[in-house]
Amino acid sequence: MGIEEARGKLGDLAQEVEKRGEPVVLTKRGRPLAVLLNREEYSRFKLAGMAAARAELERYLAKVRRNVKGTALKRSVVDEAIAVVRRAR
Repeated sequence: MGIEEARGKLGDLAQEVEKRGEPVVLTKRGRPLAVLLNREEYSRFKLAGMAAARAELERYLAKVRRNVKGTALKRSVVDEAIAVVRRAR
């Protein structure tokens, strides 16, 4: 649906998306620009993104720990530094 057309129907579109669960693709000059989702679908996307980011971070941390093995650093020092950063968030 074109953005200009959707502008006057936003309230109705939001209710339709909530009720039917089907996303609405908003376009500008025929080019997809944004998607209107219901809250549940948005939450699923956010959780999936967070899980993927956490998995990537864990892979990176495992790589850092492997690299530390070949240095004079103690693994406990690296683990404590990681714990400090996590608590600071």
